[in-house]
Amino acid sequence: MNSLNNRLYSALNTIVDLFLLNLLWVIASLPLVTFFPATAAMSGVVRNRILQKETDDILKSFLKMFKENFKQSLIISIFWILLAVFLFLDYRLIYPGTSVVQLILSIILAIGILLFSSTSIYLFPIMVHFELSWKHVIRNAFLFSLMNPVLTVLLLIIVGAGIALFYFYPVTILFIGSFTAYTIYYLCQMWFNQLLNMKGTN
Repeated sequence: MNSLNNRLYSALNTIVDLFLLNLLWVIASLPLVTFFPATAAMSGVVRNRILQKETDDILKSFLKMFKENFKQSLIISIFWILLAVFLFLDYRLIYPGTSVVQLILSIILAIGILLFSSTSIYLFPIMVHFELSWKHVIRNAFLFSLMNPVLTVLLLIIVGAGIALFYFYPVTILFIGSFTAYTIYYLCQMWFNQLLNMKGTN
């Protein structure tokens, strides 16, 4: 009975912490330009909870991770926004169109958008898990998205479901961010462990 109560208390404590973490993420993201640093901070807190079983104060942990990842995540955000704008302008130039050339360009653009989306999902888990320069964060995020296509598709579905849930039920902004981040990092951590095990056996 005590073991069951302890597990229940731990689960409830985690849920409450994720709600608080989500609130901090929303507040820190409000200026928009701080969306990447805020998301990196949220991912960092989630990592410490999953990997190190950290139980420090959520606010203290969030501010610490926000400060540690601010510069790198801000640089990546600038590069990522420029890349997103480039893809959007390409889309506007290509559509609507029915010629063979436009069809080929549409396929290339669709592949580019898919790679962009896939790489984006891995950016924050890699950023907070490994000590890498911003260029290597992007490089590894791109490579990881190709190395495990099953996981990549699963992560895309999770993010897509989160976005759809927020779109149809805006009130989910109260929890959707941190719960999605927790799920994504948990799955990525399993993948990181597999890579380390494969490297260790070679």
